[in-house]
Amino acid sequence: MKHIYVNGTILTMEDMQKQVEAICFEDEYIVGLGNRSDLIKRFPEAEIHDLCGKTMLPAFLDAHSHFTGVANALRLCDLSDATSFDDIIIKMKEFAKDRKLGKQDWLIGANYDHNFMKEKRHPDRHVLDEISMEQPIYISHASSHMGVANSAALQACGLHNAMKDPEGGRYGRDADGSMNGYMEERAFVSFQNQVPMPSMETMLELMKEAQAIYASNGITTVQEGFTQSSLFQLLLASAKSNTLYLDVVAYADVSEEKDLFTQYPTYERYQNHLRLGGYKTFADGSPQGKTAWMLEPYRGSEDRGYPAMTDAQMYQRIEKSIIKKRQLLIHCNGDAAARQYVTQFEKVMKQHPEATTHRPVMIHAQLVRKEELERMPALDMIPSFFVAHTWYWGDIHIENFGKQRADKISPAHTAKELHLPYTFHNDSPVIPPNMFKTLWCAVNRKTKSGQQIGNTEALSVEDALRGLTIHVAHQYFEEDKKGSFKEGKQADFILLDKNPYLVDQTKLDTIQVLETWKDGKCIYQKK
Repeated sequence: MKHIYVNGTILTMEDMQKQVEAICFEDEYIVGLGNRSDLIKRFPEAEIHDLCGKTMLPAFLDAHSHFTGVANALRLCDLSDATSFDDIIIKMKEFAKDRKLGKQDWLIGANYDHNFMKEKRHPDRHVLDEISMEQPIYISHASSHMGVANSAALQACGLHNAMKDPEGGRYGRDADGSMNGYMEERAFVSFQNQVPMPSMETMLELMKEAQAIYASNGITTVQEGFTQSSLFQLLLASAKSNTLYLDVVAYADVSEEKDLFTQYPTYERYQNHLRLGGYKTFADGSPQGKTAWMLEPYRGSEDRGYPAMTDAQMYQRIEKSIIKKRQLLIHCNGDAAARQYVTQFEKVMKQHPEATTHRPVMIHAQLVRKEELERMPALDMIPSFFVAHTWYWGDIHIENFGKQRADKISPAHTAKELHLPYTFHNDSPVIPPNMFKTLWCAVNRKTKSGQQIGNTEALSVEDALRGLTIHVAHQYFEEDKKGSFKEGKQADFILLDKNPYLVDQTKLDTIQVLETWKDGKCIYQKK
């Protein structure tokens, strides 16, 4: 059955035909678009749908997030609005009581941010021990790069005072050298890997809720941004049970010996909405947590953060992606990490001059310098910016880096001038997958306190939308199927209450997603 939509604003995200009067879908594909009368003559049997003035836009694609992380976060105590250690204690106690958690059950909180705490520092095990000395407890930072555990949790995971800091990570310590419960980067990741996960049944139900959250924000393709073997089993179970209706692209841990591509070769293409997209690894940490690796010290300090791997290790991971012919995503926040990634990639390509780079992606690219952006086109490298940092942590970046360096955060306009197919992401569950907030950030670049941060790096609404649609489709090698309206592409679209091109740009984040359609089926409708 064919369906023609008319009487609305239909924005195609195509250069040659940016707006059309009508569009026709048949099942999960676009079969025609253009002039209304011509389309109705071409498909006289089609059912006509009146958009009643609504705006239709290609569905958003999530350039980087952690799909199962969003699902898992739904079972945690949200600490995003905690402004003191006392707030954390109260909220965690209330959460444990409401959920009827016993002393043997792990009590977990998420999204605290020391930058916005009255104490202006991370809590420690002594704070969490005030909640319970017997129940294992930990909380993760809003960046997901660090966290804190109480004494019971440290003991449950076998952490003791004699342990040395791992390469690319650190344990916090009291004045006497004993562990104070704070952990960052690889130290925190290692700890989290020992914490018991909820049952498969629980996670599958939470993943259904997570899909609904993405769909309500107009997103039909999502990313699992760092997929180890155990996590892929969860994704497989969801796919095989036919509970996935969003496309999920998983990126395997490049350092794992058991290659997921070798174990599951059929998942190089979508199977029940799941596929493997390539590899992922980390070059550094978080700028708001001061673990991002910088060329120059943080303001008022000699600290430059630190790398997650040596040059030789990064070279090896890049070379593996080239030999295996896989796309590689590397998390780079600091300018030193960005330089390391570009430099080592260039070295690998000198050794493999006939090879293809497979569109490598620099995830976050927060403080990447122009010099590195200028080197990216030769590598076909894509910068994927976490541009919402300008709002969520813009004031913190000004404090940590000074105004001049902070103004260069997420240099999207520079990337555009260099003709790089930049993309934008939310790194959910770090922040909600609110694409219109991200659009607002890319266009307005204002901090929470109202400061302008890097106005010269702001984009037009149209250019910012490209970073949420057609450019992301290109990042996923799916530009022939998604990201714009064109005959033969998938019927993935959203209906909006306002036209983003006509809305006051300071109110872009008030635009509402009314409906989300995937493969020609409505998967979300605003109540």
